[in-house]
Amino acid sequence: MIAAIRPFAFVLSLLLPLGAAPAPPAPSALAPRLKNAALASPMPKGWLGGWGGDTGLDIAGDHLEVFALAAGTLDYSEWGHTRWTTGKDTAFSVRLALDEPIVWKSAAEGAERRITHVYYTHLSKVDTLQREGSANRKHVAAGERIGVSGIGNGTPHLHLGLLLDNQVEQDSWEFILREHEVRKVLGDYKNGVRLP
Repeated sequence: MIAAIRPFAFVLSLLLPLGAAPAPPAPSALAPRLKNAALASPMPKGWLGGWGGDTGLDIAGDHLEVFALAAGTLDYSEWGHTRWTTGKDTAFSVRLALDEPIVWKSAAEGAERRITHVYYTHLSKVDTLQREGSANRKHVAAGERIGVSGIGNGTPHLHLGLLLDNQVEQDSWEFILREHEVRKVLGDYKNGVRLP
């Protein structure tokens, strides 16, 4: 095996100037817009899935780029903040405080509520490592890349949660949109649809 690697390394050394590393990949363009044109696609080419009892929307895809749904400031972008942390699970999570809350009105409640935070988990990589409570918090633009999807509960996907009224602890169903509500906010998408 080593003999097979050496010729490749030799050829590569001829192509690269001495001491030069390969150029990093070009930064991704901003994510495309959703049917709700105020929002950017959180995971382009991902497939919408999930089930009614979920605390958000699962978007299937194997290590796809993940983007900010809207402009905001990172509350955290680090390992943890999910219960799926064993085996092959990748447990990077991001919570984004939106610059402009999204108006949400539940027909059942009859009162206007606001989506103030977006929660992303099962990421294999985050573009910015930022601990919760950090004094220096990064601001991201709508559609800016924030990471790469990974694996949760043994399945390659991104979990996207929309949190209401600045209640970010996710310990009450009252402040978390269910998967069908998240699909409605994104532009009334159906399960099984591929995101732009």
